This record gives sequence, structure tokens and C-alpha cells, in this order.
Amino acid sequence: MTSTRDFASPDLHLADVAGAGPHHVLTWACSTIDRLAIATSFQSSGLVLLHMLRDIRPDLPVLFLDTGFHFAETLSFKDRIAEMWDLKVVEIRGRHGSAAAQDDLFGPRLYERDPDRCCFINKVQPLQEALDEYDGWISGLRRDQSPLRASTPLVEAQMLPRGDEILKIHPLATWSKNQVDAYLEEHDIPVHPLLEQGFASIGCHPCTRPVTASEGDRAGRWEGAAKTECGIHTFGRTQNEAEQ
Repeated sequence: MTSTRDFASPDLHLADVAGAGPHHVLTWACSTIDRLAIATSFQSSGLVLLHMLRDIRPDLPVLFLDTGFHFAETLSFKDRIAEMWDLKVVEIRGRHGSAAAQDDLFGPRLYERDPDRCCFINKVQPLQEALDEYDGWISGLRRDQSPLRASTPLVEAQMLPRGDEILKIHPLATWSKNQVDAYLEEHDIPVHPLLEQGFASIGCHPCTRPVTASEGDRAGRWEGAAKTECGIHTFGRTQNEAEQ
């Protein structure tokens, strides 16, 4: 296996995954990257990847950002899937440790006053620090989710604050929502219970609302703010991106 420590080289036989399907991409990642993890909030795309990984690398660490503001349904669903598939879930929290401690340090309702800072201390910074232990990570991003995600590559390099690069893998980049839904149905995989209540992209409860049929999946996030991403998918992008 090839370590990507210190830098993530676009020469790691990326031609092997050009145009490949998600199962092939996952197999490649698991056989190529020494210390690998998957990060998910247990939404539909993440469930597809976790299900595929059961046949490839069932013991892969599953990083879950416990922000302290998740819907109760998200937490119970996470526990249900983790038990059902015997997942190795690694729960990650911000340095402050809890929503109550966040209020003490930053004042109440930071998510309303400064949503970027709230996302940084609860998602971006904790994930950056957790990724110090890995050479690469897998996400469920798809190009059809939003205009900002339309150019998502299958594989890209991402710079961590310490100056090292890691590889970030997007096995479902080219899949559509219909393909994800069809896979879940074909394999009889349970889905997040809030989907039945009109939610399409489910984040923290203060910053997420249901969407209408005419709205995009990300329209229900951070309503009223010029914000569509929490930052975990936009930090540290480098020039060494493998556009697939």
C-alpha cells in the first residue's frame, strides 16, 4: 500500500478510477490508501457507501461529527445503522465539548449570529484535527446536489492546517439522486426518517428546514444566509486535483 503522508500525489494510478463506478473507486481507495476513513452524517449517499464498504472494508472507521445540534432522529438513526451493520463509529466533537459549553464560550445562538464560525468550531476544525490520523477520507458528495458541487472530482487532494495533504475520495460524484434512491430500494436499506417529512439535506436542527418539490436538495440549509456549505468540503483544496 502507498502512504500519502505529507503530500497527496495525483500520480497514484488515478487512471485506474477514471470513469469507474463507486464500488470500484471504493475498492481502489481501500487498497491504495494506508489510513483511510469515511465521514458521514448517515444520509442517503453515505448509506450507499457504507453498504458497499461492507463487502470491501467493513472495519473502516466511520467519522461522525457530533455537533451537539443534530436532530434527535439523526442520532437515533445513526445508532440504529451502526448496530445493524456493526460499524466502527468515531464520534468527533469540537474543542468546547458541548452545545452548553459553546453558549458559555461564544454566547447563545451562535448559529444565528455567526453561522460560519459555528460550523467551523463544530465541524471544520474538529474534522481537520481528526484527519491528522488518516491519509485519506471518503465522502458522499455528488455533483447533482448543488451548483457548488457540480465539478466534484472522484479524487482530489486536500490540505490540512499542519501543511500535509491527504486524498479525498468522492465515489458517488457522478451518481444522481435517482441512482442513490434506486440503490437503497434495491438493497432494502432504511433511510433517514426525516426524509419522509420533506427534508432533503439534513444538518443541524437550527439551520435545516424541509424543502418543496421545486427546490434543490440544499435549499433547506441556512435559510436567510448567503451560505450553502458548512466548510468541511471546501477547506484546503489544492492544485493537485484529479478532475474525473
